[in-house]
Amino acid sequence: MSQDLNTLNNKIVDVAVGLIVQDGQALLAKRAEHQHQGGRFEFPGGKVETGELVTAALARELHEELGIEIHTPQFIQRLTYHYPEKTVRLHVYRIESFDGEPVGREGQPLHWVSLAQLFELNFPDANRPIVRAAQLPQRYSITSDLIAAELDALPAWLAEQSIEKETDAWVYVRLPNASSTVYETAVKHLSMLRPDLNLVAAWDAPESVNEFIRGRHLTQSALLAKADLVRQSEQDFWFAACHDEASMAHAMKLGVDAMMLGAVLATPTHPEGKPLGWDGFAQLAKLSDVPVYALGGMQPKDLTEARTNGGFGIAGMRFI
Repeated sequence: MSQDLNTLNNKIVDVAVGLIVQDGQALLAKRAEHQHQGGRFEFPGGKVETGELVTAALARELHEELGIEIHTPQFIQRLTYHYPEKTVRLHVYRIESFDGEPVGREGQPLHWVSLAQLFELNFPDANRPIVRAAQLPQRYSITSDLIAAELDALPAWLAEQSIEKETDAWVYVRLPNASSTVYETAVKHLSMLRPDLNLVAAWDAPESVNEFIRGRHLTQSALLAKADLVRQSEQDFWFAACHDEASMAHAMKLGVDAMMLGAVLATPTHPEGKPLGWDGFAQLAKLSDVPVYALGGMQPKDLTEARTNGGFGIAGMRFI
């Protein structure tokens, strides 16, 4: 399904939603008490009219509601939620650039709230997954396997990857051949070395690392073997590696927060594999209802290309 084509039917209300972010804060409105889900905070947006492109509806609604002109909205996710009285399908876009100063043109109070504090607020039920999506980075770093054997190499690796302090840095600790003890030691060492990092552990990592991590990462084979996902709290994240349409479909069925799709380009670690290329990536990315990261051969300069082809961000080991 194309993310820009409105397939409105009589049972589903399509809504364009803007996650407007500046300086680590999201812009929220508060619903009037008489409205559906009244008194709760919400992300700005509104109903998609029949035959209207979702991005056109988003631009129109945000101009009408807030008086701003948006630039290059970035697709994040599609959410379908069944209320007793209606079903809504939210098309969510992240917006980092706009002209004008947001004002509540319909009398609604506006609030800039830090992304981390979104978890503390009361949203309509259909908006809760957007709170997790708002935390996701544009760059998802993956550790080198060598770290398992040489923990002293971690500072140099972090510096080499330009993972700076006080940034929204997420790191997947990928140590496929490490014992549970070595894996736990690596996670704890990273956490102590850089408390600001959002660490993601392997899906089968020992539970003893839970207090140090933000989420779990599924390989494609582990993903396909999973029947469900368990979250300890709303702030637990699940990521999955996908290489084809079937694995993507299963990832969305399970409800992962994001998927790593690849390999897009040739990589030294998988020289025998046939890369998707950007065209292949774009064809698969448009099938996803959740954020998609381009995986395989990525460099920081590839972020723009990934976003142009329907991706949310880039993932990789060698961001040099």
